[in-house]
Amino acid sequence: MGKTVVVSAVNIVDGGALTVLKDAILSFEKNARPDDRYYFLVSSSAVHQDLSCNNIQFIYFEKSKKSWLYRLYYEYIKFYFLSKKLNPDIWLSLHDTTPNVACKKRLVYCHNPSIFLDFPLKDFRLDPKQFLFSKLYKYLYKLNIKKNSFVITQQAWMAGSFERIFGIENLLVAAPDTSDTHIEIAPAKELKKPAETIKEIFYPSFPRYFKNHAIIYNVSRIFPDIKFTVTINGTETPYIRKIEEKGTTPNLNKVGLLPRQKVYDYYSSCDALLFPSLLETWGLPLTEFKAFNKPIICADLPYAHETLGNYKKIYWFDPTSEASLESAINRFLNNAEPDAPKLVECPYKKLTGWDALTLFILEL
Repeated sequence: MGKTVVVSAVNIVDGGALTVLKDAILSFEKNARPDDRYYFLVSSSAVHQDLSCNNIQFIYFEKSKKSWLYRLYYEYIKFYFLSKKLNPDIWLSLHDTTPNVACKKRLVYCHNPSIFLDFPLKDFRLDPKQFLFSKLYKYLYKLNIKKNSFVITQQAWMAGSFERIFGIENLLVAAPDTSDTHIEIAPAKELKKPAETIKEIFYPSFPRYFKNHAIIYNVSRIFPDIKFTVTINGTETPYIRKIEEKGTTPNLNKVGLLPRQKVYDYYSSCDALLFPSLLETWGLPLTEFKAFNKPIICADLPYAHETLGNYKKIYWFDPTSEASLESAINRFLNNAEPDAPKLVECPYKKLTGWDALTLFILEL
């Protein structure tokens, strides 16, 4: 008799979380066993329409993003009755909260680090949703968390924080497989610039509060001879519009949201990556950019230490200090010796890649 596996992800529609969901779908599809049944609970067919799935049944909850009331209703009421109907052996929640379900084995995949963000009240109006997440999400995490067989995070620092905050020990670190970032670097296409050409520093990121674009706006005034290219247009969010009110500089190159291949083109042509984000579950651009073997000017924070590993071309800085970023940029410009990597020990069970995680879950 095979197993019934349910994966709930009704709140995931975009961003890095959607990448996680698609990776999970592809991995369960690939590793499906003939006698098992697999159900994915998602918002709509849009999240998987570009994927080929023959072994997975999808159940849609199209109201899941309309309000938090729907989200809470699904998580703590609707899913319970659905679990009684499907009688699952394993229930994996892909979006942080542990639903109220009847199931033999439960797991929750936690990738929203908002509770670790220092978000002052004075900045509330810049990103009200993120502010509320930073203050309240801890209580949603806490609901039912001790009923899980495993609590999954992408990095050891986050697992350690969960152990400290929630008093749990059944932690599993499931790191992304970064051995293949799907970046094809064609030397003939790589742009070679004369030594005297203006330096370009690139930051690919959506303008959310914790992405910390404000520090780039400010530092761009100090370095008028550097082109700072950012993937925003300056109008997307209250946070970025408020920064825009203070004025911008000619050397701040706002290119808007870019398709993936265009991001890779900028990786190829720029001189360095700048990554001032205050908080990340992983930090995908850091992983992607390592393939280009160029300098990275990076926030000196635990997520970056773990993501960059033993990468040798790093200039660390304090992401809350313009003076620290100015110093790091000057060291980069002067070809100073890069800073040493900050390797992180992982005291928890660790798996790498979705296939390893899927196979582990199916053996529970």
